[in-house]
Amino acid sequence: MANTAPLIVGISGIRGITGVSLTEAVVARFARAFGTWLHAGSTVLVARDTRPSGEQFARLCSVALQESGCHVVDLGICATPTTKLMVGELQAGGALIVTASHNPGSWNGLKMVRSDGVFLNAKEGAQVEQIYESEDFRAAAIGQSGHSSTDTCNRAHLKRILKQVDVGRIRGAGLTVAIDYCNGVGGVLIPELLDEIGVHAHAINAEPNGQFAREPEPVPENLGPLAEAVCHSQSCVGFAVDPDGDRVALMDELGSPVGEDYTLALAVHTTCRTRRGAVVTTLSTSQAVSDVAGFLGCSVTLTPVGEVHVTEKMIELQAIIGGEGNGGVIVTDVVAGRDAALGIALTLEALSQADGHGLSTLVTQLPKYYLCKRKLHCSQEAMRRAIGWLKEQYPSAFVHPVEDGTKLYLTGDLTCPWVHLRASNTEPVVRVCAESDSAVEATALCDRVESFLS
Repeated sequence: MANTAPLIVGISGIRGITGVSLTEAVVARFARAFGTWLHAGSTVLVARDTRPSGEQFARLCSVALQESGCHVVDLGICATPTTKLMVGELQAGGALIVTASHNPGSWNGLKMVRSDGVFLNAKEGAQVEQIYESEDFRAAAIGQSGHSSTDTCNRAHLKRILKQVDVGRIRGAGLTVAIDYCNGVGGVLIPELLDEIGVHAHAINAEPNGQFAREPEPVPENLGPLAEAVCHSQSCVGFAVDPDGDRVALMDELGSPVGEDYTLALAVHTTCRTRRGAVVTTLSTSQAVSDVAGFLGCSVTLTPVGEVHVTEKMIELQAIIGGEGNGGVIVTDVVAGRDAALGIALTLEALSQADGHGLSTLVTQLPKYYLCKRKLHCSQEAMRRAIGWLKEQYPSAFVHPVEDGTKLYLTGDLTCPWVHLRASNTEPVVRVCAESDSAVEATALCDRVESFLS
């Protein structure tokens, strides 16, 4: 990404290049704005991922929040889902997490969490942004500060995860896995989980130092070393975690990437086999998730892309499971948001029931689709023209009523093939997704859209 990338402010918080668009002044102002938005005297948790810039940014956040009259509890290096869970555990008014999630190491950002452990939605985020722009900060007595130990946070998180899976069965399966922590916070929490459930792990990039040994987004082109680790250790599965611990991608025992969407598809299959209820995911998630849930008698609701959209709809519908097709699994009884450790635990439960078969066998039992994803640098106007062109090319297409860019089901019903165009929440790009039961068709659909936009 170019070093001139702007500050991105949206449904996923704020992100920018450290020292360029995301400066110390910007971080302090946003923290002060968030503190002003919260009730005076609120307790606010401050946490960070392992990026080297995070320590100073977290310190600035703590000072700014105290200047807004908030009391700060510093969690230090802590996974995003763990931090969200601790908002409830400590009865805090919110949390501020210093992380840029899957963005490259030169980036950092802030994620803002409200008192129910859910990220701020678009309306709430706009309110904080308005305070940031106006600098209408609350003048208050300086708040207090304190700390909570990593062990306390991790134990609270693990306790909830272990209630969701059959620990005895997983222990009895004698599983070996390979896992790539990307030098992020997963290396702080997930080893404890694997120890608890008796899984032997061959770890790479495990030191939580923020010196990312690969590009942080857990997509196939970044996972070559994990494939080697899977094959070398004869593991039944490989896991790739993103830097702040809320996404996990899977690799089968042959060293082949399975695709991020199948993390959620497998978790839905594992959960819905024994429970019935609503399932919530996004417009850009693979049709495999909807098919699996429907086959097992569960209703499916689609939302705009963005964790908060899924989480709020899950709470409204009292959904049993949900998530995003980027490797993010959500069970609100554990955490009100995506949780890589939970996704790993549910995958291991599925493998413990597989009579010694590896992940490749489990995946063959799920619906098979091919999802092509592209990131394109183009204007919003160009994206709108491309949508108009698609509608002309496919006059019988069904346009999904949920608005987030535009999703078209090309044959007129809620099945593949489909195309979804939308502006990214986290990068200055337009995202194009196309899915079909044919890899050739999915790729061709993306090619056509890209050629129209270029």
